[in-house]
Amino acid sequence: MDDSWGIPGPQFLQWYGIALAVVLVVQVAWPRLARTRTVEHVGELPDVYHLAYLAGGPERVADTAIAQLVDRGQLRVNSEGLVTAVGKRPWTKIERSVFDGAKSAAGGTTRSLRAKAARSKAMSDLLSGLRRQGLVTDGEELRPFRRAIFLAYLALLAVGLARFLTGAVRDRPVGFLVLLLLASIVLTIVAGVLRGRKKVRVSAAGQGVLTRARVASRTQDAALLGVALAGAAGAVALGGLAMYPDHELSAALVPPFQPFAGGGGSSGGGGFWGSGSSSSGSSCSVSSSCSSSCSSGSSCSSGSSCGSSCGGGGGCGG
Repeated sequence: MDDSWGIPGPQFLQWYGIALAVVLVVQVAWPRLARTRTVEHVGELPDVYHLAYLAGGPERVADTAIAQLVDRGQLRVNSEGLVTAVGKRPWTKIERSVFDGAKSAAGGTTRSLRAKAARSKAMSDLLSGLRRQGLVTDGEELRPFRRAIFLAYLALLAVGLARFLTGAVRDRPVGFLVLLLLASIVLTIVAGVLRGRKKVRVSAAGQGVLTRARVASRTQDAALLGVALAGAAGAVALGGLAMYPDHELSAALVPPFQPFAGGGGSSGGGGFWGSGSSSSGSSCSVSSSCSSSCSSGSSCSSGSSCGSSCGGGGGCGG
């Protein structure tokens, strides 16, 4: 019998192609099926930082902590977006990681505070809690499956190479087998890369919790809303810093930072917000003059808010 391994070439190609296709279909379909079987989270809404992670990842968590601390007066922000720690150190781990990042004399920017918070142990602990509740997945549960897929491709590649060498030695046509081998090599490399990949994504249960939170926030349903989404932190957790209730503070915090038209000049001279301000609007600091925005040199009175109009027409910081 002249056929290599006693299997005719066309029949081997057919079996080999079918085997590759089956492994590929299983590789693509199984993780999708596994995600649809995620048990629905039926517990209470997580706290505001868990919801922030579901809505926007580590950066949103840091933004929410910044909003919370600014609202409490433990951080203050100048007109150029520099964040400085003031007051007592917070007790929440996430808030401490943000507060400590802003303790230097020069302060920090939202971007730098995000980076430090993302690398903190507090963020790792928060992610672990979400994983335990089934609200996020990083693919760790699929690691054995991915390893099996990689080994299956590797075995098929070894069989294909052995058949190719046997056919080449016996001077058999191997053109179509070369094409299948190239496909096998590509699929093996991709499976090898994916085998060690860890990408955090919100699970189906996590999406359900996030939807409930957004409905509760939109409808102001007291039974669902509770304290987790109250105030500036709740708004930022679901919508980002652009949703901070004070528009001037929001503009100062959202990167890239742009100086305000009436907020004062250089790095050290800008007015500060957030020192004891409420989420409904911050007051002009004593050191911040409104002469640049108020006509006829008039200044804001000590009791007027930054959003109120000055006697000469222009709004302070507007």
